[in-house]
Amino acid sequence: MAFSFRVDKMNLTDGTVVSAPANGMTVFIGPNNSGKSRLLGEIAGHLASYPGPAATSQWLSQMEIEAEGTAEDFLQYLHSVGMVPRVRPGSEPAYPLQSRHVTPMTEMGTPEHMLTACWNSRTYGQIASQLLSTQWTGDRLQDQTSSSQLNRLNPPSHPTQYLRTAPSALAEFSRLIESAFGTPISMNRLDEQGLRLTIGDPELPADADPASYEYWDTYRALPGVADQGDGFRSFINLLLHTLVRPTPVIVIDEPEAFLHPPQARLLGRILAERTPSPCQVFVATHSADFLSGVLEATTKPVALVRLTRTPAGPRANQLDPEDVASILRTPMLRYSNIIAGLFHDGVVLGESAGDCQFYAATIDALKSDDHPSDNLVFLHTSGKHLLADTAARLRQCGIPVAVIADLDLLNNKETLKTALSAAGGDWEKISADFETLDRNMRDEKTVITAAAVKRRILEVLGDPKDGTLLTEKQIDEIRGMIKATSSWANLKKAGLPHLSGSPAYMATRRIFEALADRGIFAVPVGELEKWVPEVAVRKNRWLTYVFENGHHLRPSDDLRRFCERITSYLSTAPERPAPQADSAGNRPQPRGHRPAP
Repeated sequence: MAFSFRVDKMNLTDGTVVSAPANGMTVFIGPNNSGKSRLLGEIAGHLASYPGPAATSQWLSQMEIEAEGTAEDFLQYLHSVGMVPRVRPGSEPAYPLQSRHVTPMTEMGTPEHMLTACWNSRTYGQIASQLLSTQWTGDRLQDQTSSSQLNRLNPPSHPTQYLRTAPSALAEFSRLIESAFGTPISMNRLDEQGLRLTIGDPELPADADPASYEYWDTYRALPGVADQGDGFRSFINLLLHTLVRPTPVIVIDEPEAFLHPPQARLLGRILAERTPSPCQVFVATHSADFLSGVLEATTKPVALVRLTRTPAGPRANQLDPEDVASILRTPMLRYSNIIAGLFHDGVVLGESAGDCQFYAATIDALKSDDHPSDNLVFLHTSGKHLLADTAARLRQCGIPVAVIADLDLLNNKETLKTALSAAGGDWEKISADFETLDRNMRDEKTVITAAAVKRRILEVLGDPKDGTLLTEKQIDEIRGMIKATSSWANLKKAGLPHLSGSPAYMATRRIFEALADRGIFAVPVGELEKWVPEVAVRKNRWLTYVFENGHHLRPSDDLRRFCERITSYLSTAPERPAPQADSAGNRPQPRGHRPAP
């Protein structure tokens, strides 16, 4: 039987059961102070004390560990990752500890009989160093790349000591660092203080004498990794202690700390791609860049778990690997900033970047000085077609989402039905109203006669003098007149008042209310530009003109109410939409979600 050691399930204190993918990565995300680092610490502590009781936990109530293979399989695994034992004269083999700092205790290693006994009894506290490695944010500011010289009687307990004994592993690690920073690393083996990783290639001939002054001086001239900036040192520290002689379980807190965004993204991709099998990684991150890098590497399963604090206590929501994979198959979501929504308390989705900018500026202007920050982010999906699916994905992670769409969201039954169902709404409650609206729009005829166009053009032109140029407003009005229009185009242009006096008016109001209850807000004035109708310039210049003249700072009463309803919804929105019942009346429970009490 092959060796296997992994965390199978974690029961959290809110009732959520998190299934961690084998041979993959579990990423904990969420706003600041949501408890991500605390949960990582509890995972590491629980494993080290397994199967005994763990310390008092804020998040973790129980953890199930799956271990397979015999003690011999375990020892063979240690050999395969470079944890090769040493045998002192008259002593049994001792296997290396995976240590950030070499001490007399770690130099001795772990006796083979202890490894065998602990594995057979499934008690892991005394052999946790061979099963678990941790990377905490504060530790990476220290020098974790240098070690004492290797005592040949002892197994190498530090990754740098191991690289001293494995030239091919050092060359591979150097290539990895060069791909990230454009420069290789090497090892100064002659320093009196111990083994030091250095930056650059010494470029010595293959037959250079290690005892020569030239050899000595060349290595001394290379800058040490330990003397570099926080970001460079942190990057190398982390990879050295996770990818060199990797343990089956790796815990990393805030891997993006001290890194620029491109480096954080690269680190995410490297960890997702290069962590060997079998290996399970648990990460807590604040960085959309790091998470984007992880998601770019599609070779292994990734689970996302979003943590939040609520007045009722901590809450968790999981997006399972198959759901993450479906996001990756959608280029508009994969290569967008949608992932940033996972790190905020609420998301407003719009059709375009301009929509997001306008509503973000208006909502910001409506905040009072004593109102706390809502920690909202405004994101767009480049059109209506992905609004519903994107909102559903974010809501599945427990993020309140409000969708803003132009009024013509209502002009297609299937699109509207899909959007409402994805938000947990009941189509049957508005189906009759939709039929009333649709019938009204089909019955409405738009007739444009030549005489009407001529009369309207003269009204637009007024009494121009010779040589007078048309204004942009005049051009737009004339273009609109001669363009064949539909009843839906008229509704989008005029908004709800266009339906006044018809049965469709109240039907549409009821549809608006049903959508708003599920976090979908159709623009009652028709489209974005109609919020400030006095700005009659071309669409590509409308937003610039609005901002330059401060119109967003003076919202109309209708716009104010519209924006306030959105922020009110986000402040009280459920973590997820309630799944709709099937034909038998059953409501499916989403995976990774807290079951109903």
